[in-house]
Amino acid sequence: MASAPLTISELADVLKGHLNGMGTLEVTGEISGYKTYPSGHHYFALKDAEAKVDCVLYSFQARWLKEPLREGQKVVAKAKADFYGKSGKMSLIIDSIKPAGEGDLFQKFKELRDKLKAEGLFDESLKRPLPDFPKVVAFVTSEIGAVWHDFTEVLKTRGWSGTAWLVPARVQGESCPGSVINGLKQANAIPGIDLIVVGRGGGSMEDLWGFNDEHLVRAVRASRTPVISAVGHQTDFTLCDFAADRRAETPTAAAELIASGQTKLRDRLRLLGSELARHSPKARLQSLYQDLDLLRQRLDGAAEEIVADHRHRLSELGGELHRLSPKARMGVAREKLDQLGKRLTSAGFESVLARGYSIVRDADGAVISTREGVTPGRKLRLKFGDGEAAATGG
Repeated sequence: MASAPLTISELADVLKGHLNGMGTLEVTGEISGYKTYPSGHHYFALKDAEAKVDCVLYSFQARWLKEPLREGQKVVAKAKADFYGKSGKMSLIIDSIKPAGEGDLFQKFKELRDKLKAEGLFDESLKRPLPDFPKVVAFVTSEIGAVWHDFTEVLKTRGWSGTAWLVPARVQGESCPGSVINGLKQANAIPGIDLIVVGRGGGSMEDLWGFNDEHLVRAVRASRTPVISAVGHQTDFTLCDFAADRRAETPTAAAELIASGQTKLRDRLRLLGSELARHSPKARLQSLYQDLDLLRQRLDGAAEEIVADHRHRLSELGGELHRLSPKARMGVAREKLDQLGKRLTSAGFESVLARGYSIVRDADGAVISTREGVTPGRKLRLKFGDGEAAATGG
């Protein structure tokens, strides 16, 4: 009886089981398409001349690296094979990895670089200055993908007013060098051409390898028009970068470079316009008006302060005059007389009598001031604070 067919999930489990059963493997190859992510995981492929396999080095293992990995590096790795059914991909999960010498492509890169450098092809004296205000620019690149769109979008955003030509070329694979060389020829033939850019987006060392071709590198150096090399990302270097008159880290960086002259000129014109406006007769007149307003404010403030001082002084003088006037002096004298009168009144005999004392007189009105003057039967008159009374001495 025939067995039931395997589902894809069951097949994936079988493959995963077989691969896991192989245990830890030791493999050697050249790093290609190397990338790191914020998570700390490293993704790349190991390849040789005939085959390539994807690899993952997780962050907890990557911390044991003694030196950074790099594109084109030849390594020896201990890993376990794994099959991920959802993507249908087999990959190696790296346990440990160490250098095993440089990869073949990187070695070829160094050998050709050293050869061309020895010829003087990369000498700084050969490099031409880029035009400050290029009006006609050609970009030799693929018409497929986002590179051309991103390049022109930056030019538009920066307000560049020139003309940009797309010269289509294959930028990957064996046909890349010849296609880009032909693109350089076409670009140099454009009427009024000021600047040529050759480049593409990022990729692995194999993807960018066409820009390390000796014939293409020599064609870049031999271009009648200055060339910017804008191949890959910031960390990518090709031999075209060394041969070009200027390297841009990315195609969009090349666009920024092209527009920079006009951008600086506009900024300078704005600055000069502001400076001119600041020194114009109208601005000068406005400045004088402002100075007059300021002087008027200061004059008004000084006048108000002087008037206030004089008003205060006049007030003081008025008070002094009032104090010295006859009327004021008479008032003061009257007040003093009133006070003296009050003192006299308080010192008079009426005040004494009012406090309970009395004056003793005889029938003739003479004051009797001693006890001996009061004899029996003598008629007396007693004066009190509220009146008089008769009395007889006893």
